Amino acid sequence: MKSWTTWTATCIILCSIGFMPLHTSAVDNIVGTSPTQAQVKEPKAAASTPDLTSTSSFGSTISKWQSTLAKEDGFAGWLNARWNSYPLGPGTHGWVVILSDQGQEVGYMIVHATDSGGFRLTEYGTGKSPLFSLATLYRSLIQQELIPSTTLYDDFVQNETIIEDRLYMDTLTSIWKIVLDGETYYLDAKSGEMLPLTEDPPPRTAYDLSVSTDLSHGTAQSLLRPPFDPYERMPWIKGTPLQVSTLPELKIALEQQGDLTYVTELYDGQVTMPLTVLGYQQWIYGDNYLILEHDGPRYVGLDASLALGKIYP
Repeated sequence: MKSWTTWTATCIILCSIGFMPLHTSAVDNIVGTSPTQAQVKEPKAAASTPDLTSTSSFGSTISKWQSTLAKEDGFAGWLNARWNSYPLGPGTHGWVVILSDQGQEVGYMIVHATDSGGFRLTEYGTGKSPLFSLATLYRSLIQQELIPSTTLYDDFVQNETIIEDRLYMDTLTSIWKIVLDGETYYLDAKSGEMLPLTEDPPPRTAYDLSVSTDLSHGTAQSLLRPPFDPYERMPWIKGTPLQVSTLPELKIALEQQGDLTYVTELYDGQVTMPLTVLGYQQWIYGDNYLILEHDGPRYVGLDASLALGKIYP
């Protein structure tokens, strides 16, 4: 584990709802029997939803986004994937959608309800370690010796004495808040690393929820570079950041500088998180996303992430 001054922490998904609970596209139940075997398992059931129209619209939107993204490079595993959604953070009208294919988690979406009644794709990503993966949390709690190593994954998921809250406060501030045996723990929602927190962190910025996400105008224009270890060089310690605040400036930096590192300060400076810049994804009449490597590619809102971090050559 890296020290806290250079450790890579992550995002936080703030969302929860009043009108929509757990939603499922009929994900198969995969029974995990050990930390290495645990993959996909539905959690404790949520309350029934009273608003069937909203639920239908939510499911239709997620399915359309999934179909569109499945055509992009790196998203082949999404084509036949099934998904479950889980509410994020009380009162924030947001969800994390976990996609799985043949018992393996293959990606996620962070979705917020907009002021106009639609939905916004705040963040998404691919890989075997989705944001807010219960499998990752399970393995981490065992590694941290917070639950016995003999605990089966099924038993962990069904254990109602473990309170699990998903907090997504802003871009790259995403946290598991766990209450266990009367104690509260905060863990990074992507890596499962323990965080030096004693209370819920405030959001660093507000979301723009005025416009719904539209991915209906064909494929995206994307650049995806190979990852590298951001700890091989640590330019953020003594180096000077680039002036990058827009997509055109990012494109020029990628072309001229090659490898770039994105660095953001989390939790009032307690955690410095450096991440490899993999590239960008630009949607026609839609949003732009910065692609970062963090236990798999993370597609985060470009404007928000550049406002909350710096780019180093």
